[in-house]
Amino acid sequence: MIGSRAHQKEQELKERRLKYLQLQNRADRMEQHIIGLRTLNTDMIVSDVFYDFYLENLRELISYSDDPEKIEARIAKAEAEREDAPAELNLEPDEMSFHEKTKYKERLTKAAKMLLYMRRKGRISNTHYKLCYSYLRWLNLWIQLNRQIVQANKNFHSGDLRVAQTLYSVIHSHLKSNNIDRAEKKQLEKFVDDRMKEIIAPQIMAIQDSDNPEEALSEFMHTLEIEDKSDAKNP
Repeated sequence: MIGSRAHQKEQELKERRLKYLQLQNRADRMEQHIIGLRTLNTDMIVSDVFYDFYLENLRELISYSDDPEKIEARIAKAEAEREDAPAELNLEPDEMSFHEKTKYKERLTKAAKMLLYMRRKGRISNTHYKLCYSYLRWLNLWIQLNRQIVQANKNFHSGDLRVAQTLYSVIHSHLKSNNIDRAEKKQLEKFVDDRMKEIIAPQIMAIQDSDNPEEALSEFMHTLEIEDKSDAKNP
């Protein structure tokens, strides 16, 4: 009888330890997802989903921990960080290295898989899932366009407006061909449009002041057509 009780107690301790490890590993994974998005975040839509799951695991973990105060401190830290406002979209970003781009894309892929898991488990609605997934697609596009944006801005500020115009046109084409509906995308589109208008404005003024505006306009349009064909060949 005593042996049976001892065995039962030992089994309960093993199950408790196993549950603790499961919850701890799950919480650690969620924390890494949150950290992975933090430097890119301009919206908390995905992070909020992950925070909900992260905090839920931590609160359950308290019941299985030998150091509940440590878990409570972790909860307090997460709740405070959750209140931090996301970063504003920086339309003149620094250039990412190949390693950085690869790292961020891996994080976005893992985040997308976690969202799908949560959708299948019924933790988020299909509508919410689609909105979150759209945001991750935007972040992926933002990372892809990083080099062109950085180079276009550099050329614009250095006065090499012809190259800047070509690069802004490439970015504009990428944005128009993508069906993502995000405020950040619209913000970038407006930024690119304004830059292109600023570049073209002196050329328009020159056409208006020309002795032969029709010929000047025809030459200008021909130049644009050549650049458009070049962009199509070198997207």
